[in-house]
Amino acid sequence: MIRNQPLLWVLSIGFELMELTFRHMLPNFNECWWDSIVLDILICNWFGIWAGMKTVQYFDGRTYEWVGLSRQPNIISKVKRMLGQFTPAQWDKDEWQPTLGPWRFIQVLSLCVVFMAVELNTFFLKFCLWIPPRNPLVVYRLVLWWLIAIPTIREYNTYLQDSKPFKKVGSFCWLSLAICIVELLICIKFGHGLFPRSMPSWLVTFWSAVALLLALFVWTWKYRTVKRKRV
Repeated sequence: MIRNQPLLWVLSIGFELMELTFRHMLPNFNECWWDSIVLDILICNWFGIWAGMKTVQYFDGRTYEWVGLSRQPNIISKVKRMLGQFTPAQWDKDEWQPTLGPWRFIQVLSLCVVFMAVELNTFFLKFCLWIPPRNPLVVYRLVLWWLIAIPTIREYNTYLQDSKPFKKVGSFCWLSLAICIVELLICIKFGHGLFPRSMPSWLVTFWSAVALLLALFVWTWKYRTVKRKRV
């Protein structure tokens, strides 16, 4: 869906940081350091990102020739053409370009935040609503999110790449954001009293420092951009 290796690494490492942040609330987030860094990031996520990007490169360099079924020379070609009916008519590149400017950086960062929030909601919903991990509702929700996320990512990328002065976000983007917020509100409502332990002070300090540095970085970037345009 995202088709961008740096962003995929941000999401991969970011979710491990989310596990570290909320492990005082969710017992299954308590993992060994080698489990998070070696097994999750360096092995599983790396292989998934590598395989996904290789798939993207394959379809990106492929030539699509849509010749009618009746014009195929033999049976094998006809079968391939029939199966090819279920493949995309063309393969478009998704250019996120988070370094294009401070506003684009915030837009792409917002996508990553919502993406990780949806992932976190999976675990918090199971915990707050007492849903067993093997319950089919968990799988149904993930499949539903997968079906919604495909057009959502596409609409959001089209919105970012559109150079028109007046543009609007697609309906699937608003739908995904609304579902994410509703899930978050459900976790807040039904999670009342389930998390007696407060967040460690060092985590509060860490994320406060990250937010402050990020704000200073974006402000400095914006200031230099405006100053460069004036010159």
